[in-house]
Amino acid sequence: MDPTEPPGEPTSPSVSSRGTSIAVGSTPEEELYAAAGHPKHARLSVVAGEAGGSGISAGNPFAFDGDMSNYPPSMTSSIRAHVYEGGLRYHAFRDGRYAFPNDDVEQNRDDMKHTMTLMLCRGRHFYSPVEEKLQNGGACLDLGTGTGIWVIEVGDVYPTASVTGLDLSPIQPNYVPENVHFFVDDFEEEWVDDEDKFDFIHVRHTIHSIRDRPTLLRRIFNHLKPGGYVEFQELHYFPQCDDGSVTPEIPYAFRDFMNFLDEGLRALGSELNAILVLPDEMRAAGFESVKTVSHKCPIGVWPRDKRMRLCGLFLRTAIMDGLRGLSKRPFGTGLGWTQLQIEIFLVEVRKAVMDGSFHTYFPFHAVYGRKPPG
Repeated sequence: MDPTEPPGEPTSPSVSSRGTSIAVGSTPEEELYAAAGHPKHARLSVVAGEAGGSGISAGNPFAFDGDMSNYPPSMTSSIRAHVYEGGLRYHAFRDGRYAFPNDDVEQNRDDMKHTMTLMLCRGRHFYSPVEEKLQNGGACLDLGTGTGIWVIEVGDVYPTASVTGLDLSPIQPNYVPENVHFFVDDFEEEWVDDEDKFDFIHVRHTIHSIRDRPTLLRRIFNHLKPGGYVEFQELHYFPQCDDGSVTPEIPYAFRDFMNFLDEGLRALGSELNAILVLPDEMRAAGFESVKTVSHKCPIGVWPRDKRMRLCGLFLRTAIMDGLRGLSKRPFGTGLGWTQLQIEIFLVEVRKAVMDGSFHTYFPFHAVYGRKPPG
């Protein structure tokens, strides 16, 4: 169901600073999380170490090693270390390449976005027609893998495939399926892999931080096998509305936030909404049969449809939990704002995000294309 459908009959009105009661159904947020199979604010599919320690939880194959004591000794201290700024934790390897944190809050947000994306795509991990290749032992590479949850799930579904995740931060689980591997590296640098190696390369919620897309696309093209596919999945980070509850004339602080975030990332060398120009860039790089699949992801629980309400809940929670981390470097380093200016601005942004009378959504785009065979 389209998330822009009108709400259902009032049963439990939401709080609105604009004096309008919008019905979102009687299901509380905890039940919405439970319906998705995840307790509210818990790690999704993976858990941290026990309180007071960071070791591997007994009997949990997907436990995280908070201090990375279980990563290989050969991993240098510069990679295993972190950079701390204003109470936020960032990757130390290639410090500054990625503008956002890698701490527990950000990891939880990544897993919420993963669940949101699967719900939005009705359980599909990708749209590229590569199922047969992966079933027959194909090679898959996930760039900017984050917590590695996508890689682990794809590795479970396709046990004969080789599934590799690459990220700047060593924040992935220690224990994974035998066909899953993680590496810490910067995929915008030269790759050590052989050319014509991969059947499928996947990039999700990362293109906003890529600084040299033409070079990366050429590199992906060269390392795909003939006939192999690349797929980018990304939100278009500009709130849109179909029912007039938000117009250019209506003040909406979250729209202002996204505009400033775009400016800040441009100042740092990347482009927030690069997904919009990606199809043409992929064709220019030599990819054929470039296609785009689009969905609307609501911001908040205003839709009537339960699945879309869940998507909106996860997205809204990911936004609210991440506002401080999202703004720290782009607004501070990129735009020169003081921390006080940022915090004062975020007060109004939080109000706007939680205001159920704004029926906004982010478009979601999955863009995929094939390297010509032969």
